[in-house]
Amino acid sequence: MLNKDLTKNQSLYSHALYFDPINQARVPGGNGRLHFKEFENVPGFRILDNGDVEITFYAPGAETVQLKGFGGSLPGYYDFEPVKEMPGYWKTVLKGIRPGFHYHTYFVNGVETIHPQMPVGYGGSYAVNFIEIPDPDFTDYLLKDVPHGSVHMEIYKSSITGRYRNCWVYTPPGYEKNTDKRYPVLYLQHGGGENETGWLWHGKINYIMDNLIHEGRCKEMIIVLNCGYNFKQVGEDRFILEDIDEVICKDCVPMIDEKYRTINDRNYRAIAGLSFGSIHARMTALGHLDLFSALGIFSGGFSYKSQGTLGVDSLGNYDYSETFASAEIFNNKMHLLFVGMGDKETEMVEVAKPKADKLASEGYNIVVRTYPGYHEWDVWRKCAVDMLEMLFKW
Repeated sequence: MLNKDLTKNQSLYSHALYFDPINQARVPGGNGRLHFKEFENVPGFRILDNGDVEITFYAPGAETVQLKGFGGSLPGYYDFEPVKEMPGYWKTVLKGIRPGFHYHTYFVNGVETIHPQMPVGYGGSYAVNFIEIPDPDFTDYLLKDVPHGSVHMEIYKSSITGRYRNCWVYTPPGYEKNTDKRYPVLYLQHGGGENETGWLWHGKINYIMDNLIHEGRCKEMIIVLNCGYNFKQVGEDRFILEDIDEVICKDCVPMIDEKYRTINDRNYRAIAGLSFGSIHARMTALGHLDLFSALGIFSGGFSYKSQGTLGVDSLGNYDYSETFASAEIFNNKMHLLFVGMGDKETEMVEVAKPKADKLASEGYNIVVRTYPGYHEWDVWRKCAVDMLEMLFKW
């Protein structure tokens, strides 16, 4: 049985479109606008005491309603049945799915759509619903009654592409009052098909930081969330990807150091990323050792020399062999290289992990962690927690 206090935690329901779960009581009206149904205050979903999830979908006139998971911990299709006593409503119960974060999408009469009463995020390169089932053994990402930091949106212009960009910046509790204090900075990158909001609304990195700081488990720091896609316009409807490390190092880092009370020193600057973002983090840290001294690779490949042009992420050829020539050389340049992955990520476990384990055993400042799970947010949150507890304690 799940603790009811956990199932009611607001962080399970909040997302970019609304913060307070009371708003999930809205349903679409016949005129296409959202409005309150005075006598049909039906939530989009309920987490039942046994951990199952009851989902209600308002689709009057529909012939079929289905939910499709993104694989991993929520595979396959789930059929809805009409609710006889509530015309227009359809219902299903997801049974036996494990706690955690689950991307999914809906089909009404075979047409993919968004559930307007469910949390909405950005994954798979488009708007998509997600559901969050609390894990009683891992609550670091939940909204708790502790002092909270602030999240700011910053807009800056890329000298590489000429386009404006935005990033989200977390500052810890007390930042506005402790005006004489300066802080280290972690740059944290999202994965492929996601964007700079991922670590905020899916990863709950601000709540993680609030909780870890309150419990004395990590250093106070600023966290910067950038978009990993850096497009340059080369025609009316044609864009190409430019290297994200150049934007971070030439445009974002100087802007952050100017606008925030940072410790402008490579020893107090780190970068980490998940999946696609781990590639960006690797090329930024290892390619700019004058700016960064710590690196986190979450569910990403572990290599320091390319086998040729990689294409899609515009990395081209790279060779950081000199940095990895010996433990002494590496440790003089890098305080920490954190490598984390899910135990069901076969390629990571079979290829990346042995390479990282070998170097760690030889005395390199490398920490390798494996967590239960797939290529998913439940793993990446735990990666973040463990790395945050290690950062800037040198």
